[in-house]
Amino acid sequence: MGVPEKWQMKCCRCDSRTPHAFNSHRVENVLSSTGHMRWWQSQNDVNHVSLQLDLDNKFQLANLLLDFRSPLPGGIVIERSIDFGTTWKIYQYLSTDCSASFPWIPKGFPQTWQDVHCKDIQTQQRPPQYGGKIEFNPVDLASGMTTSQSQRINNLAEFTNLRINFTQLSRFPHQGYRLPSAFYALNEMKVQGSCFCHGHADRCAALDASSGEPSAVVHGHCMCQHNTAGPNCDQCASFYNDQPWRPAEDDNPNECRRCNCNGHSHKCHFDLSVYQANGGMSGGVCEDCQHNTAGRNCELCQINFFRNQRYDLGHPEVCLPCECDPDGTVPDSSCDPMDGRCVCKDNVQGDRCHLCKPGFTQLTNSNPQGCRDCACNILGSRSHVPCDDETGRCVCLPNVVGEKCDECAVNHWKIASGEGCWPCNCHPQNSLSLQCNQFTGQCPCREGYGGLTCFTVEVQECPDRTFGNVRTGCRACDCNFQGTEVIGCNKLTGGCLCRSGFTGLQCDQCQRGYCGNYHHCEACHPCFQAYDDDFQRFGLRQAALKNSTQQLQVGGMTSAFSTRLLEVERKIQHIQQMLENPLITEQGLDQVANTIATVRQTVGSLSSEILLMDEVSSLSIDMDALDKSLLLITVQYQNKKAQFEASRSIDLS
Repeated sequence: MGVPEKWQMKCCRCDSRTPHAFNSHRVENVLSSTGHMRWWQSQNDVNHVSLQLDLDNKFQLANLLLDFRSPLPGGIVIERSIDFGTTWKIYQYLSTDCSASFPWIPKGFPQTWQDVHCKDIQTQQRPPQYGGKIEFNPVDLASGMTTSQSQRINNLAEFTNLRINFTQLSRFPHQGYRLPSAFYALNEMKVQGSCFCHGHADRCAALDASSGEPSAVVHGHCMCQHNTAGPNCDQCASFYNDQPWRPAEDDNPNECRRCNCNGHSHKCHFDLSVYQANGGMSGGVCEDCQHNTAGRNCELCQINFFRNQRYDLGHPEVCLPCECDPDGTVPDSSCDPMDGRCVCKDNVQGDRCHLCKPGFTQLTNSNPQGCRDCACNILGSRSHVPCDDETGRCVCLPNVVGEKCDECAVNHWKIASGEGCWPCNCHPQNSLSLQCNQFTGQCPCREGYGGLTCFTVEVQECPDRTFGNVRTGCRACDCNFQGTEVIGCNKLTGGCLCRSGFTGLQCDQCQRGYCGNYHHCEACHPCFQAYDDDFQRFGLRQAALKNSTQQLQVGGMTSAFSTRLLEVERKIQHIQQMLENPLITEQGLDQVANTIATVRQTVGSLSSEILLMDEVSSLSIDMDALDKSLLLITVQYQNKKAQFEASRSIDLS
């Protein structure tokens, strides 16, 4: 060989297309059976390369040996899967320099089962072109933890798939002007282990005992002990589920315990809630209890069975059937589990709950009381006559039907008479049916007929908004219907029926005390009522004054006197017209006051010229009263106006 400076390189072309050729470096060559001159080699100058081993069962990894023909990789990541490749977990990082290759991974030994650390590869003193060997033992990962060997195996050795990831190539130094190619090469990848049995087996076997596989092959089917079962002894065997399954420990095999079913079952399951409820003593629950037994341990009798005291609990005839009548027994109850006595419903009696008590009948399963009371209707049945013992049917009065005599027969009514039901007597032509109401006796009458039995011809009237005689013809109401009630007018006379706020022969005017135009008559402000009565009294006085002026005789008077007197009459008529308006304004009141003053002045000037002084004196007194009334109305109006404006200003604010 010589010193490294004198090494000579020999280059050969690899070709994996031919599996068994000497220069075919396929991955199968990592197996030891291929011979020393065969090896696996990766593609040149590719840093990230993975080798993956997939198994068909769970195994326990004891040791992994990688014999490199190439220089050792700068970084290796070893992974495992325990669910056939669905999920992966990193075992360990390996590197010739952990700080450089995996600076984010801590060094040393893991402290928990979840920790992952990096370990420096211990290189051997041999020429780099001959590589070296790397050995990995998963159990050694727990060297930093205080735990048992069984726990180390159960937590670290289980695997179904193994993956070795090469992450960093190591290169030869330059040889002349050429940089040598870099690659990964393995003489052998040796995976040593055994079947994974959680400590419940000492050997494994093939699933097919007749297979001719070599003895060096590790089979994955565990030959389970400690009452366990399954390919990996990961469950309790059938009928050994009284305790929860546990992996074996260094000093305790944790055997699965047989269920106690008192000889009435050979099948059970583990129930965690039962196990916790009794303090971890027993968790087995028996299934399919035989011999009419029941309970967690088949220690009870099924419903409607009771304990046979002549035999012990394990005898096949330990439970005997109850003899209770299911119709007369309380639902979901059973006979006494010790002596077989039945629990009867309220109205049932007898040793087997099969008889009705006196006064009751018809034992049925659906009746919560068992037997029902005869319950005959006192109005429709004959008193002091019991119902039928078997059917429970009551003895009814004439024309009464029903098991309880509580209905009238067809075309009859008035069961309340206490003498039987009466015929309906519905008119055969005037009624829709011969059956009447059983309580009122009212027959269903055809249109135009009435009365209890439909013998009466009903008086018909015109539709709304018409009047007259239906038989001779209805006429339309002559009304403005926006101001009328719904029916429009009187059905006989045609007179319009005005609704509140409207008046007139056709209901087309606003009623006194309502403001606005027709179609929109609204009630006047409340202040209107305060002085409306005064206006009407003032108008009456004015009318009387007018009559007084008409009685004055103008004969023998001068033409000028007559003209002035007629002027007084005209002004009084004008005052009357103004006062007849219910919506007189403040300006109108001022005009009335001025006109009265003018009339007063004219009457005063005429007093010296009139011969009938008594009439003039009376007229002057009436004018004074009229003047005072007008003044009072004016004052009231002003007060109301001030109150209204004050309240409106408050509302607006």
